Amino acid sequence: MRDRISRRRFLQVAGAGFAGATLLGVTGCGGGSGGGQGGGGDSETLKIGALLSFRGTFAKLAESIRNGFDLFIKENDGQIGGRKVEVLYEDDEGDPQVGLRGYRQLVDRDRVNLLVGPVSSTVALALVDQVGRDKQILINPNAAANALSLDKKSDFVYRTSYSNYQLGTPGAAYIAENVGKTAVAIAPDYPAGLEVLPAFKAAYEAAGGTVVQELLPPLGNTDYATYLTQIQEAEAEVLWAFLAGADAINFAKQYTEFGVGESIQFTGMNTWADPLLTETVGGAAEGIIAATQWLPSLDNETNKRFVEGYRAEYGETPNQFSVFGYDAAQLIAQGVEKAGGVEPADLSEALKGLSFESPRGQITIDPETNNPVQSYVMTRNVLDGETIVPEVIDEIGEFATPTENVPGSS
Repeated sequence: MRDRISRRRFLQVAGAGFAGATLLGVTGCGGGSGGGQGGGGDSETLKIGALLSFRGTFAKLAESIRNGFDLFIKENDGQIGGRKVEVLYEDDEGDPQVGLRGYRQLVDRDRVNLLVGPVSSTVALALVDQVGRDKQILINPNAAANALSLDKKSDFVYRTSYSNYQLGTPGAAYIAENVGKTAVAIAPDYPAGLEVLPAFKAAYEAAGGTVVQELLPPLGNTDYATYLTQIQEAEAEVLWAFLAGADAINFAKQYTEFGVGESIQFTGMNTWADPLLTETVGGAAEGIIAATQWLPSLDNETNKRFVEGYRAEYGETPNQFSVFGYDAAQLIAQGVEKAGGVEPADLSEALKGLSFESPRGQITIDPETNNPVQSYVMTRNVLDGETIVPEVIDEIGEFATPTENVPGSS
């Protein structure tokens, strides 16, 4: 596992161990000849610096983003815009200071043409001003802080995932109108939780519901007994949860063990319908209602090709973070084609308002926020044998990030 090796060893493994690395032109970080600022590399090779968190909390997300990104490059014969692609991976460890050092290495030493990353919003917020000063294009495949689309919006940073607003708002009105009028909402007590929960609450209450209790366990919590007792005692019709990673896994298992689901309907954001969770907790995810922008079973040609290709390449089902990585590569490819090159000013202009066919369906980069406008569905997890299958129960339309009055944002 990359979170158990030193940074130097990580770079050696990255350079030698990626599947198909030499064929794709995908390598780990290393020295390289380069060109100038914002347009590094030579005329034959497009150099992309990828700054992701390969160790610690976000390691699986980073791996999934990398896999999706590399898959798109491989599908296109290792080229973008007629140029061979070389991807240089740096591990930011989810730490803003490590991220800034990695950024400087990619830009100053490796002379990359553009960048992809990071996973963590704290790293992204540490980078955004420097990226703007350097006029470096950064394609953000995950970091969801609302500020990146609002007061920290940059003409050089474009997101392929979602904002925290888009994690909390979709599905809230559906839940109020179709599931229950009273809710307990739970989210971890850290910046993302403090943006996502208010977004849900605002939309849920605007649709006629009432959040009767808000619970904020610490990030990384392992014992949810106290919170589950509070959920039971609240006697609400609905539980709405924003949790991710190990927190979501632990909560889902303990929720089932406590038997809370006998008295309240579990609902939440896209995590609860994603293979990263459902394939881990199995039957503990049965019955959960979620709002999501992507499923492996979504019926469109791009998604069918993506899921088949991903399974063939990596021997596992992709997850939403794989999609965000795939779409980051797609966005770069289409932006380079539209701009006719990789000059940052030209590429920035090309990316604004760009639409493309994602495994999610059609995605448009909103020029007001540099954030995707995307469609969402409501799902219910059904147990088919030993496998959880999220079944679509309704389509709830497109959601964009507003430019003002965003709940939870200062």
